[in-house]
Amino acid sequence: MGRLRVLQVCSADSPGGGELHVSDLARALREREHEVHLAVRRSSPLRGLLDQGGFHWHELPLRNAADLGSAHAIARIIRKYNIDVLHAHVARDFTVCGVAARLTDVNFFLTRHHFGQIKRSRLYGWAIHRVRNLIAVSASVGRSLAEAFPQLADRIVVIPNWIDPQVVATLSRVESREHFSIRRPLAVAVIGQLAPIKGQDDFLRAVARLKDAGFEKADFFLIGEAATSDKNYKRRLQTMARELGIDDQVRFAGYVSGVARYLAAFDIVVAPSENEAFSLAVVEAMVAGSAVVASRVGGMAETVDDEVTGLLVPPNDVDALAAAMSRLLESETLRGRLGQAGAADARERFDRRRVIDRIEELYLAGADHLR
Repeated sequence: MGRLRVLQVCSADSPGGGELHVSDLARALREREHEVHLAVRRSSPLRGLLDQGGFHWHELPLRNAADLGSAHAIARIIRKYNIDVLHAHVARDFTVCGVAARLTDVNFFLTRHHFGQIKRSRLYGWAIHRVRNLIAVSASVGRSLAEAFPQLADRIVVIPNWIDPQVVATLSRVESREHFSIRRPLAVAVIGQLAPIKGQDDFLRAVARLKDAGFEKADFFLIGEAATSDKNYKRRLQTMARELGIDDQVRFAGYVSGVARYLAAFDIVVAPSENEAFSLAVVEAMVAGSAVVASRVGGMAETVDDEVTGLLVPPNDVDALAAAMSRLLESETLRGRLGQAGAADARERFDRRRVIDRIEELYLAGADHLR
């Protein structure tokens, strides 16, 4: 197995599931003794997610999909360091990297982490035409890519994100509950950036239904922070909690670094999103043995087997969400059965080594093709 020189390109400005994916992929490639380069913006969260040693950093503007200056800069990096693999992770970087790939003989890959439809255009198709594989993090994302680029459909490969069981629920239930100052018998969490599409408002309405029904033996957490553009949404959620009379049970925990370590604190993890390409929070919760309630959308509908490894509910259906949460809160047996089955399934399907093996195999096959 040869040593590759890999350039990961990610223009993201805030941490999320995609950025955790990129950082851990870079870490895994370094562990496998490949030479890893990262092209990022000055404000990149990857610098905080990765230790600086052992990586080659390249700071670029990466302004937008039409940033030809960054495309030429990437091409220069490819030539200077004899890069074998170029891998883009953010939609606006796809065309920039595609142009750089056309200017060089590098192997070009892209990963689509988002469920949203990419706008079809001849220019977009031309720019990424040399892509070797389009990696989709779920089958639903794969279908979206095939609709956008039917001429590239045979190059689409579905490879999910992954989890490292060694970093999930590493602290005991007692320690984890103490970290969040949990005093009630049960704890329920929604984990992820505060944003309208994530459905935290539906979660609060469901909590209010539970309280109206007399259920008060759980603490409810919103773990995550809002992007600058969604600060008003966060304020609206806080106001909603007060107006619904549930602010004594609901905690806004903000962004929690390394939250996976503390997942033993939560009996139930809820993902009420309107859509998700792939929910790392859901998979990590399953690995931790938490019972999961998720919207029947996108990658989550592929991850959770309803009534077997978790519960699925229609998106934007507060009644269904409250009913599912009530079932789990009232039944320790159901929580235990779903949590145990979910943990076994997630550890098997989303094992870090196995999934990254598949990406590395694509890289190596591409390098062999160029030789």
